[in-house]
Amino acid sequence: AAWILHIPTQLTDLSSTLVIVAGIAAVFFFASLFVLRRLAGARGTQGAGPEGAAGGAEAEALAAREAMLAHLPAASALLPFLLLILITARLPLVNPSPVFALALALSLLLLSIARTFAQPVLTAVSLGSVLLLQLVWQGDHLNVAENAGLAVVWHVGFASVFLLYPFLSRKQCPGTLPWAVAALSLPLHFALIYEVVRRAWPNPVMGLLPAAAAVPLLASLAVLLRWFPAGHVQRDRVLAWFGGAALFFITLVFPIQFERQWITVGWALEGAALCWLFHRVPHPGLRLTGFGLLVAAFARLALNPEVLSYHPRSATGIWNWYLYGYGLTALCLLGAARLLAPPRHRIQALNAPGLLNALATVLAFLLVNIEIADYFTAPGQAVLNFQFSGNFARDMTYTIAWALFALGLLVVGIRWRARAARHAGLGLLAVALLKLFLHDLSRLNQLYRIGALAAVAVIAIFASFLYQKFLATDPPPPAAPPGSNP
Repeated sequence: AAWILHIPTQLTDLSSTLVIVAGIAAVFFFASLFVLRRLAGARGTQGAGPEGAAGGAEAEALAAREAMLAHLPAASALLPFLLLILITARLPLVNPSPVFALALALSLLLLSIARTFAQPVLTAVSLGSVLLLQLVWQGDHLNVAENAGLAVVWHVGFASVFLLYPFLSRKQCPGTLPWAVAALSLPLHFALIYEVVRRAWPNPVMGLLPAAAAVPLLASLAVLLRWFPAGHVQRDRVLAWFGGAALFFITLVFPIQFERQWITVGWALEGAALCWLFHRVPHPGLRLTGFGLLVAAFARLALNPEVLSYHPRSATGIWNWYLYGYGLTALCLLGAARLLAPPRHRIQALNAPGLLNALATVLAFLLVNIEIADYFTAPGQAVLNFQFSGNFARDMTYTIAWALFALGLLVVGIRWRARAARHAGLGLLAVALLKLFLHDLSRLNQLYRIGALAAVAVIAIFASFLYQKFLATDPPPPAAPPGSNP
């Protein structure tokens, strides 16, 4: 590393440097494997004596050393990749092929060692190292006019190697990790590929890119369904990884094609899709990942005020990217809540549908207020104007919208016997009435006061009618059976 730091930046011939890195890699790889084999042989010899001649304490110490040294190949694999990353960061590599070719050779060597010596963690180490190398090169040296096509070829090539590895080494991949790495290879490389295509060849059909990436994963699923019949111990885990990866690209088609908030909407669609896949492949990881993606999408929209300035405002009111981003995410939350209905509703002690419905309601309420603010913000103004005074039409729109939203919550709570929704509706209706009496009426003349009172009064009367007609009180809990402990 010290030697690489002193290489002149104008160096163009990397052959000797790469040969030395390759030699270091070979020494470290095979030295670590030699240590592992000697350790395994020593343990087998000592354990073969009468009644375990190695003794309890000595056997435990040997087992601890073996567990620690089992990570030697993975640690050794990092060194040559770190040296390649250092070379890439220091030298102006317009053509990455020499460095990437050595990285590909090192990856194939790692995959071969993983297959021969049953070290599946090497597949994950190799994928992570290659991705980091590609990311450093693309961030420092990508020139769309000179090497965009070459970059796409290398990205697709690396992704294909890791995708094909477990299919070509099925008998040597008894665990799930190699299959997980294969399923993640295309999604992890997609960000690099998409960035190159977006900058080098912008076009109006960018949604075709994730659609094309989904094809090999869907083909892989067709093969896996034949290889892993129902009841196979690995079936659910392997199908969960590949099904989730295929759904990732399918759900990216829509948000990438329409550009605005494609990351957030992609998370939401993928989360809902994973909850749907959980019905077909009952692997708990699918439900947990889908739930996490949905919560992350909500947090990005609701807890990050900067999201409102990420894209320019639309020239039309109401029909804009706010409706698309917030509305579609809220629908995904509601759909996932329905998909996780009992008996699938528990994630540890958490009632997932209840939380997802609450988050969807919050997003819908935020969307109502954002749309009102956008409608009354002056054209050409980049930042939304959230004000609740100084404009009669805007003030009354907020009040009436809140009252109507509260009425909707009451209707939903009555229809589905959801106490939380009813209480939230009553609380929001009370807030709307307080805003009307304590804020709005003081700024209106007599004629507008009559109209405002009449509008909110009609909503309040209708809400009270619904509440008393259909659900004046909650039904009493069922009586406990005789002899039971209350």
